[in-house]
Amino acid sequence: MRQDKRLVAAVVVGVLGGSALVARAASVPAIYTAAQATAGAAVFSTNCAICHGAALQGMAGPALLGQSFAAASSGYTVGAIFGEIAEQMPAGNPGSLTHDQYADVMAFILSKNGYPAGAKPLDYSASLASSVPLVSQVK
Repeated sequence: MRQDKRLVAAVVVGVLGGSALVARAASVPAIYTAAQATAGAAVFSTNCAICHGAALQGMAGPALLGQSFAAASSGYTVGAIFGEIAEQMPAGNPGSLTHDQYADVMAFILSKNGYPAGAKPLDYSASLASSVPLVSQVK
């Protein structure tokens, strides 16, 4: 009975505008490996930080961290953001990275937004089709 009351409370919070709270409370999937995030940090530093900032805070390009990047209300998915990255970045030379480098950069961005590392690597093709919600866990 207590679980039922918690579920009803969670639904009410979501309906009344607390969807970010509910999304954060939900389990965040582990869809990349720690090794990918580490490799992605190096690729990001070399190819992305000049526009997006070393701490993903945004500069000439938008921030890639926190609620201004991926709020629950945005409706973003990993696939939508990954598609933009893989097809439009780096600025001035889009499509110039390898598929693995793009996946690694996405893993790095996910790691900085509070998504946990797991055992299965993030795959380029699967990432493009991913419907996993992209909601930053960082306030």
